[in-house]
Amino acid sequence: MNQETKKTGKGVLLVAFGACCWGISGNVGQFLKTTRGFSLEWLVCCRLLIGGFLLLCYLAIKYRKKIFAMWKNPYHRKALPIFAVFGMLPAQYTYFVTIKYSNAGTATVLQYTGPVLIVLYMALRQKRFPTKTECLAVLCALFGIFLLATNGNLHSLALSPKALFWGILSAFALAFYTIQPKKMLEEWDSAFVIGWGMFLAGIVLSPIHPITHFSGTMDNTAILAMLFILSFGTIFAFCCYLSGVAIVGATKGSLIACLEPLSATVVSIVWLKEDFTAIDLIGFCFIIATITILSLPKRA
Repeated sequence: MNQETKKTGKGVLLVAFGACCWGISGNVGQFLKTTRGFSLEWLVCCRLLIGGFLLLCYLAIKYRKKIFAMWKNPYHRKALPIFAVFGMLPAQYTYFVTIKYSNAGTATVLQYTGPVLIVLYMALRQKRFPTKTECLAVLCALFGIFLLATNGNLHSLALSPKALFWGILSAFALAFYTIQPKKMLEEWDSAFVIGWGMFLAGIVLSPIHPITHFSGTMDNTAILAMLFILSFGTIFAFCCYLSGVAIVGATKGSLIACLEPLSATVVSIVWLKEDFTAIDLIGFCFIIATITILSLPKRA
C-alpha cells in the first residue's frame, strides 16, 4: 500500500510539474516580448521547429528508425499534416498572439475554455442534449469569459477585442488539437504525434515568420529564457505530464492540469507585476471550475 501511495505521489508531482512549466513558459514568452523586444510570432516558430526537432531526436535515439514508421500508413500520411497545420500550429500561434494583446495569465485561462467546446461538439456528434453537469460547465465558462471581457460592466469592454478574439480562437484550436488526433493516439505513443506535429507546424510557419529573421535583444538572460521555453516549457513539460497521467489516470490528470492557468496567473502577478482586478480573478475561478466539473467522475 505504501509503495502504491509513493507511486501515486510521484504521478501527481509529475503532472503538476508539467502543468506549471506550461503555465510559466507563457510568462517567459511575455517577458521576452516586453523586455527584449522579441516577436512572439518568431518565438512560436522557434518553439515549434526546434522543440519538435529535439523531441524527434530524442525519439530517434530511443526508438531508432521507428519514428518514420507512421508515414508508411496512408491514413497517418494525411492525418499528421492536418493535425500539424490545423491543430498544433493554431493552438500555439493563437495562444501567443493572445499574450501579445493581453498577458500570459489571461491567455492561458481563455484557452482553457476549449474543453467546453469539446463537450458541445461531442453532444452534437452523438445527437444528444448536454447533461446537467455539462450545462453547468458551459455556464461557468461563459460567465467567466463575461467577467474577464467586461469586468462586470455590460456597457464596456475591459479586455481588448483583439485579445478576446484570439483567446476564443485559441480555445477552438485547443478543441481541434484534442479531438483530431484521437485515432493516431490509439495506435501511437503521443510523443510521436506531438513531435511530428510540432516539427511540421514549424516548417509551415517558417516562410511566414522565419527563425532567421530575428529582431530584439539576445543577451544571456534572453538565451536562458529561450532555453527554458524549449526545454522545461516544451519537452520536459510534455514528457512529465504524460508520464504522470499514465500513473494517476486521465481524470486526476485533468484536475491537476488546472495548475497551468493558476500558475500562469500567479506568475503574471508576482513576476511580471500584472494588475488583475478582483472581478478578473473571479472570472478565472469560474473558467478553471469548468475543468474541475468536467473531470468529476460520472455516476453509474
